[in-house]
This record gives sequence, C-alpha cells and structure tokens, in this order.
Amino acid sequence: MKKVTSILLICFLLLMGCTSKQEEIVESKGVRQVYTKTISASGYANKLTLSGNIVPTEVVRPSFKISGVVSHVLVNEGDFVKKGQAIAQMDQSDYAIKVRAAEAELNAARLQIETEIPAKINQAKTQYELTKLTYDRVQTLYEEGAAPRSQLDEISAKLVLDESTYNQAMDAKIIAETKLQMAEAALDLANANISDTTIYSPIDGVILQKVMTSGETTSAGYPVVVIGQINKVWAEIGVPDEYINTLKAGQKANVYVYGIDQSIQGTIDEIAFLADTKTRTFPVKILINNSDKALKPGMITKVDIQLSNGEKTLIPLSSVMHLSAGSSVYVYSDETGTVSLRIIETGEIIKDKIEVLEGLAADEKIVVEGQFLLREGEQVMAEEMVE
Repeated sequence: MKKVTSILLICFLLLMGCTSKQEEIVESKGVRQVYTKTISASGYANKLTLSGNIVPTEVVRPSFKISGVVSHVLVNEGDFVKKGQAIAQMDQSDYAIKVRAAEAELNAARLQIETEIPAKINQAKTQYELTKLTYDRVQTLYEEGAAPRSQLDEISAKLVLDESTYNQAMDAKIIAETKLQMAEAALDLANANISDTTIYSPIDGVILQKVMTSGETTSAGYPVVVIGQINKVWAEIGVPDEYINTLKAGQKANVYVYGIDQSIQGTIDEIAFLADTKTRTFPVKILINNSDKALKPGMITKVDIQLSNGEKTLIPLSSVMHLSAGSSVYVYSDETGTVSLRIIETGEIIKDKIEVLEGLAADEKIVVEGQFLLREGEQVMAEEMVE
C-alpha cells in the first residue's frame, strides 16, 4: 500500500513539474493562452420551459337557493359524483309548514270562488232583474198618469242600488279569481322551496372541498361543496409577455408531472389576453386527458413548449464583446498564430448562445475564452475547446 502511494505522489510531482515548465515557456515567450471554437452551422431547438400546476377544467360550487339548517351532506372530499346525484339536504320542517299553509289558502280561495261568489252574484242578479221589471211597470203607469212621481223616484233609486250591488258581486268574482291565482303561485313557491332543500350535482366530477357540514346554518347562495371536473385537466402556467405572442391555441406541449413522475402530451387550450396583476404573466392552460384520474388538482408540473427549431450559426454568448463599433469577436488564424478583431451582426439569443447573421464564415475559429485582454494582431497560444 505504501509503495502504491509513493508511486502516485511521484506521478503528481512530475505532472506539476511539467505544468510549471509549460507555464514558464508561455511566460518567457510573452504569449497568451486562449481557447477557441470552430464555427459551424448547427441545428437548434428553442423551447420555453415553465413550471405550473394541475387544475380542473371546470369547477362548480353548488349551493342551496334558500336559507336553513343543513341536515345531511351526503358526500365526502375525494368522492366521485355523477350529474344529478344528491349531494346535500336541508331540514324541511319550516318549508313543509309553509306548503300546508299555502294549500289551505288555495283551498279557501277555491271554495270562495266555487260557492260563495256564485251565490252572491245570483242573488244580486235576481234582485236587480226583479227591480228592473218593477221599474218598467211603474214607469209605464207614470206615463199614463196612473202612478205618482214619488213612486217612480223610489223605484228608480232602488234600481240603481241593486245594479251597483250586482256590479260589486261581479267585481268580487274578479278579485276572488286573482286571489286564487296568488294562492296557486304561493303553493308553487312553497313546493319549489321544498324541492330546493336538496342539492344535486350539476356535473360529473370529484368533491374537491366540503365547505359545510351537517347542523350548520347556511344562507342562500353559499357553497356547500366544491366539485371539479377532472376527466380532462389543465396544466396552468404563467407565460412572460415576451413569449405570449409566439404561442397559439392547438400548439403541442410536453407536460412533466412530478407527482406521478411521468411526461404527458398536452395541447394549448386557452391563452389569456389579460396579464395576472400579481405575477405580470399571462395565464395559459394546456389541456391534458385524465381518463384514469391519475392527475390530481394541485400537482406541480414542468411544461416544455417548442417555440422554434432549425439550423443557425451559433456561438457562445460569452465570446461576444460589445464595443463602440458594434458586437465583436476575436478570430484566430492557424497559419499566423495571431488573432484579429472582427465586427459581426448578431441575431436571436438562444439560451447561452447567440446567432451570427454576418461577419463569420464556416470553419473559422473564434476566441471563446481569454479574449478580453487581447490586442489586434497579437500572437497567442490557442487550444480548441471541447464541449
């Protein structure tokens, strides 16, 4: 063991000695050490990677239309429910009393319009017709001089009174009919309230949250449970404004879900037109099939969206110097062992690289490390950098 250690120590000292000698040679010649890279067109893939989370494609919050005491919540969090399934019930006692009261009022209104009103109308009509006959006879006698004026005036007054009584009886019928309609409406409302003491699920989904429990008093419109539709889910991400206009509905996206350690293909379904006021990003929803219910709301995701791909001349972003004359790089010549400053035109930045539009040719070598201390025409010791 000691022999092996000694050999390793000797090798290390020899290596250090060689390195020191090489550095001494470079320093004695006054030549700088630089690293270069050969220019070539290469394929690239520009993609957007963002974190997000799984959300249901539809969320509903069923509530009672009336106030009262919750008697039973028939589901628990995590339960799957079908559309039309009963999920909660309210105590019906008070509303059952109102139904009985409405039924009694309706029966009274019907009885009045079927018996009392017709009797009064018939009585008033008969009396009016009788008085009208008497009035006609007295008027004839008066015109013949056989009856005094006072008798005609008396029967005339009675005719007006009986006619008014008859008209009032007819008006009472209209009022009674209106009361009957009101009683029918009141009964319909009371029965509707009884129906509203049970809540039914409006969708197929899963109970995400149980807001109310048995025995609690609730107001009309206050949610009892929260139901989510998860046969299909969204991976929701926030996209910065510089990328939002590059995305389109229907575009494919790769969604990695950490919770199930699996990548799933999705499609951009919704792109918000308004940025979130807190994050200043635009919400984008990627639709994912979830027929096996493996994806749960709240799971964290990593979303990759391909923005563009193709072939371009790309160089390391760190190799570019920004001078007053423009973007520049040092080009190394194998023939002379020197470097020369070259003004270039740059394009799109892709991660740690930048596109070169003009100024460089294929197979030329540029200095990618050590360029900031160089001078035009300086001789250097170059070493090709291997990625």
